[in-house]
Amino acid sequence: MIEIEKSYLDAVRAATTPRDLHKSLQAAVVLELATIPPYLTAYYSLKPGENDDVADLVRSVVIEEMLHLTIAANVLNAVGGCPVFDSREVVLDYPAPLPMGTVSGLKVHIGPMSIGQTELFMAIEQPEDPIADRPGDDVVTIGDFYAAIIEKIKEFGEPAFATPSAPQVTAPWFGSRQLFAVTDVASATRALGVVVEQGEGTTSSPEDGDGEGELAHYYRFAEIKHGRRLVPDPSAPEGFSYTGDPVVFTPSGVHPMITDPKTAFYPPGTTAGRLTEQFGRTFRHLLVALQKTFSGRPSALNAAMGIMYELRLQVIAMTKTPDPRPEHADKCVTPCWTYGSLGS
Repeated sequence: MIEIEKSYLDAVRAATTPRDLHKSLQAAVVLELATIPPYLTAYYSLKPGENDDVADLVRSVVIEEMLHLTIAANVLNAVGGCPVFDSREVVLDYPAPLPMGTVSGLKVHIGPMSIGQTELFMAIEQPEDPIADRPGDDVVTIGDFYAAIIEKIKEFGEPAFATPSAPQVTAPWFGSRQLFAVTDVASATRALGVVVEQGEGTTSSPEDGDGEGELAHYYRFAEIKHGRRLVPDPSAPEGFSYTGDPVVFTPSGVHPMITDPKTAFYPPGTTAGRLTEQFGRTFRHLLVALQKTFSGRPSALNAAMGIMYELRLQVIAMTKTPDPRPEHADKCVTPCWTYGSLGS
């Protein structure tokens, strides 16, 4: 996973009460949210019926990032905190560094699916010790951060869960082994372990540890880059290699979106401007629905999922709308993930 500033790890280790973890867990919520717009934009850019294997891989990661977001918010609620979603401060102004003071110089860009974006996504999901592709450097990762939270929760023990701030959020579309109520040390430990293993894999395997044979996120993206499935390989030093079935990425099967769009590119009153404004408003509605979900109304998650579908439909309309700038007439309108006005 991405390298973060050591101060975030130190803050967790210095916590003396569950309340001291609230700020750290909110930072985790913001970080998990920050990965969703770039991943979704890449997924939305894939033309239906083309690059199907790539689309399946990216979509599977997006779904699990939504799961991780839910888990982080659930743990925060379980120890008496209040997750914040409906705030301008939780939305990145892409291109931007990821939250939590990432120190590698990595900037996250919004753009269509490409091998370059795939490499960016691999950098975001980089394990501390990736199998079949080891960098050799020791870093402080978000995985280390979550491990420290787990240890601190164990230190605080069951009293940390005495006064939860809101009901736990569960959903039938996530398996019961992935999303469950966090009510005590054991369930919090297990839930945060899901986040780490789905992102990084286990220490001995590229699989995510849920028992269903899914690769961790880094390796799914790496399959796109290498153009092959990662498979067991006794002849490889780490026991795995990218020598399985082809994973074909065809650039012509990608809508001609631009990289790092800004609302200023799409003037008000134009079709492009109206679509951009509508998208920002809908994204804001999504944040509001998530705020309701984790502030005592778990059933509002159903509305949030419906809003996700609205976003998808709006992007389809964008892909059919040319960029209004003459020099980019061969491109289509690209979603800007801005904190929009609620409006009507």
